[in-house]
Amino acid sequence: MSPEVLDNRDTGRSRETHYWRGRVGDTWWFYTTGPSTDEVWNAYLAHCKAMLDTGVERPSLICVCHRAEPPNAVQRRLIADFIKADAERLSSLVGFALVLDSPLHIFALRAINWVVRKPFPETVCGSRRDAVLWLAGRGVRIETPVLTESLEQQVPGRYLKAP
Repeated sequence: MSPEVLDNRDTGRSRETHYWRGRVGDTWWFYTTGPSTDEVWNAYLAHCKAMLDTGVERPSLICVCHRAEPPNAVQRRLIADFIKADAERLSSLVGFALVLDSPLHIFALRAINWVVRKPFPETVCGSRRDAVLWLAGRGVRIETPVLTESLEQQVPGRYLKAP
């Protein structure tokens, strides 16, 4: 399985806010760092929609938030509305692994869970390796070195958190 490079970029609006996205087989990933901007969360939701639009039978998703701020209340509502609107297709998601290094993100996740019940299994991890192991336990075929290669091809090293 080889990594697929998708449309990625530094947002350019802030030297601190960046996001990248990619795909390895049926596993899609989104990586963000820095302040939580509407552009980042709109790109994240567009990435999720693209994943669903491919018609992949059993997709999985890893979102890495490295030194990133949690979404604000409006952004959390946007995410909750997206989940409610596309719950049927999101139910095909094998698993969603959220990799966080911020206790504030955990609080934001709980706020989203309070607003809307998710139609897919999810976990919060402290590392990409843990996310891959969790997904593997759900039957997803992905190897940590392949995911790492995909990330290293796109995310500049100064933003890349260790596995």
